Amino acid sequence: MKNLFASFLFVLAVAAAHLAQAQTIRRVNNTGLTIAGVNIYSTLQAAHDASSAGDIIYLEPSDISYGNLLCVRPLTIIGNGYYLNQNPTLQLDKRESVTGSVTFAAGSTGSRITGCYINGFCSIAASSITVERNRINSTVYIGYNATSGAYATLNTAIVRQNYITSTVAFYTNGATTVSNVSLNNNILASASISTSGSYAGLGNILISNNVIGDLAGNSGYGIDIDNAVIKNNILTYTSGTGSNFTPRNNAYSYNISGNAAFGTANGNQSGVAPSSIFVGGTASTDGAFQLRTGSPALGTGESGTDVGAFGGTLPYRIAGIPNVPSIYQFNQAVSGNSLNATISTRSNN
Repeated sequence: MKNLFASFLFVLAVAAAHLAQAQTIRRVNNTGLTIAGVNIYSTLQAAHDASSAGDIIYLEPSDISYGNLLCVRPLTIIGNGYYLNQNPTLQLDKRESVTGSVTFAAGSTGSRITGCYINGFCSIAASSITVERNRINSTVYIGYNATSGAYATLNTAIVRQNYITSTVAFYTNGATTVSNVSLNNNILASASISTSGSYAGLGNILISNNVIGDLAGNSGYGIDIDNAVIKNNILTYTSGTGSNFTPRNNAYSYNISGNAAFGTANGNQSGVAPSSIFVGGTASTDGAFQLRTGSPALGTGESGTDVGAFGGTLPYRIAGIPNVPSIYQFNQAVSGNSLNATISTRSNN
């Protein structure tokens, strides 16, 4: 039956997201079930190695990791989401699409990964990479190939709507540059945003509508970067008198901090307790960072938007559900010689 459910999900995702496109769809399934058809693989790397530029790889729900990926061609990788047991009405199959570490290396320009639990690092060492709606359990490297240890110049990257539990690190070394990066609507529950190497190598960095720090406000996580626009973010840390943010050459406005990190000029708010901002632990792990009724983050961002991951034009999506249709309910009943089935679907834009 799970095999049937996975097939339903696969058909809907492909039909809605890629109608009228000529890319090859490649399925990855390691559940041990016998699955008929072509272009089916047991690891993410195997699907990648068999692919051509522009192909789409669908990681079907599984309890087993699909392994590491070294990506050297432009691909779209789609998973099932995460924290699905905590958010039971979003997907019929509650299993995640789990990978190991993922590296976007030279040749992968234009790639996108969404809806996956990346149980390792995510390394962006090519231009025009989109990492969205993933749960990432280790460092996100921008401008650095963590597989080879090499720095990389890149122009344009989008890291948005992710749940990240380690550092987002920008890497330059004097000979390389990182520019036109948007880091927005992420929850960095146990993570800072920092720079390793030359601050001068960064340009046109946008950091907006992120939550940085834990719900208790005692994590100490913050922002240490240069040449960035920093707006509509929440730093939860309540101690340290602002030591978790170094202004450097940044423009920062409409942010909220638990301590004095941003001051009170330019729409910034200081000394705001996280307990007054978020709904807290009655929701799912990521849903806990939604804004509570009366929150000081409601409507106090730039142009009246909400501050934090659930504000702005592209709010954080609970459980990282990818923006393809999904099945969230399936019912069947036997009536005489007939099997009647009802399938409930929703779009996830």
